[in-house]
Amino acid sequence: MTYLLLTDDETLYRNRVEVDPLLKDENGPIPVVHYTPSAKTLQRRDRLARYACESLKAAGAKKIIRSDTPFAFQLHLESTMRMGFVVDTNCEAYQVKRLYIANNSVHFNGIGGPNPTLTTQALATRTAEKLAAKYFA
Repeated sequence: MTYLLLTDDETLYRNRVEVDPLLKDENGPIPVVHYTPSAKTLQRRDRLARYACESLKAAGAKKIIRSDTPFAFQLHLESTMRMGFVVDTNCEAYQVKRLYIANNSVHFNGIGGPNPTLTTQALATRTAEKLAAKYFA
């Protein structure tokens, strides 16, 4: 039996995505991910792991192996351009007018994980409707 445990990371400015000012590829500047989990985030992970171990032992497990998968293994990354902080309620970027972002990155501090697809589709549809009303009505 396998458990996959997911929890929110604490929201910290130091955890961010930037573009490298010097390194570029054929598409432009290369993104650089800065990530260090906080003590609170690590405590959450450890607590969930303990709960999982207790559950597995109660189910009769004789041997339990914990694997701390590297942070680069992510499911549906979210919240890198959160609504209210980077974009307004219509998904328009505060710092770049007429730049609209309608994907998982505008969700408010979600853990990602399985299937945020319907929320993302609804958000993209709503954003498209707002754009159509504003610029093409």
